[in-house]
Amino acid sequence: MKSRYLLILIMALLCTGLLAQYRGSRSLGIQFGTSSGSGYVMRWIGETHGLQATLGASTSGDNDVKFPENLWEEDVETAAQSVNYERKGRKTSLTAGLNYIHILDESAKTRFFIALGGSYKIAREKIFARRYNRITSTYYEYELDYTVPMSEEIHKKDVWTVGAGPGFEFVLDRHFRFTIDLPITYNSDEEIVMYIPQVGLHYYFR
Repeated sequence: MKSRYLLILIMALLCTGLLAQYRGSRSLGIQFGTSSGSGYVMRWIGETHGLQATLGASTSGDNDVKFPENLWEEDVETAAQSVNYERKGRKTSLTAGLNYIHILDESAKTRFFIALGGSYKIAREKIFARRYNRITSTYYEYELDYTVPMSEEIHKKDVWTVGAGPGFEFVLDRHFRFTIDLPITYNSDEEIVMYIPQVGLHYYFR
């Protein structure tokens, strides 16, 4: 676990160091993608190459979960005399991405590039559970066991994605530009994915 956080820290420090030394075009915006990561994005672009760093976080769900007093047999995964019934609580995630950009061609209104890099997503989800006992008289129905307190645990799932592919950057006005690229990606689930676009909106300072 510590090595994963260390990797993210090294990526952030590398990006910060390169940005501090560079005097080309810089931008700040929002990015959505798999190998690029999703969240706030910062870019610096030179004549032939550049760097893009992404950092984002999200939270969804609620830990104030409610359990019904009764369940039917079809509500549980495995029928038994006593079962644990789970409800999902709050889910949080943190994503960091770092991509190298190589400029292939550009004009006054467009830029054609190849992007290569990856992202790392740390996801946590709280799971709550209560004990239910089968009602003997009906057999197919369960009732909540108030003598057993509610339990909770945190499910962890970290996902990394690497990829490379072509992309275009379109000039919208003096400062704003829109990007779209189509990488071929490989992830921690050992899946190779293609044709999922990544998009971004960037505000260039110069």
